[in-house]
Amino acid sequence: MIMEELNDLKSAWAQYDKRLDKALRLNEELLRSINLDKYNRALKKPINLELLNIFIQVIMIGLVVVFTFRLSNEISYFIIGLISSAVCLISLTFSSVKVYRFSNLSYSQLSITHFQKDFAQLRIFIMRLRKIEYVMAAILGITLFPLMVKATAGIDLLGNLTVLIPAICCALGLGYAIGIWLNLIVYDKGLKDAEKFLSLIDNFAKEE
Repeated sequence: MIMEELNDLKSAWAQYDKRLDKALRLNEELLRSINLDKYNRALKKPINLELLNIFIQVIMIGLVVVFTFRLSNEISYFIIGLISSAVCLISLTFSSVKVYRFSNLSYSQLSITHFQKDFAQLRIFIMRLRKIEYVMAAILGITLFPLMVKATAGIDLLGNLTVLIPAICCALGLGYAIGIWLNLIVYDKGLKDAEKFLSLIDNFAKEE
């Protein structure tokens, strides 16, 4: 009688253990899924900024080309128009490359190590490009601002440096302030959050 009760107790305990193990696995899968969703949403922050830059640069290239041809009879404005067009095109190319590389970081069932390695390489790539982009922003401000003022208002700022220099300094200061804020608060935070959730997913994978 005692043996039967003991066997029944063992059987009940085994069933309970199986249900508990199943519940733990479901909880792990749920947490993994939550972290995966957070990872993908975090990546959308820098991706959306790059897509916005692509949109802006496409419009800017169109405007600069029109303005440059409109002022093609004035060699100084024609030259800065060509420079502005080249800088916008390079910025467009940089953003397109980054969006492409970001799209390859959308987590799937491939090895988590693969994504961590690519993620780290992309962060290094972004930081290197950022130094170039800050220089490009200065060049764009110096060339684009007088070009647009001349084409839209007919004011020759290149011939009036006392007005041009302060105006460009103000435009660059405002542009850099907005750019740095977006990089720190939105872009880099998205990258850090994505990296954090990627690490959590990796921890679950190692525990299995």
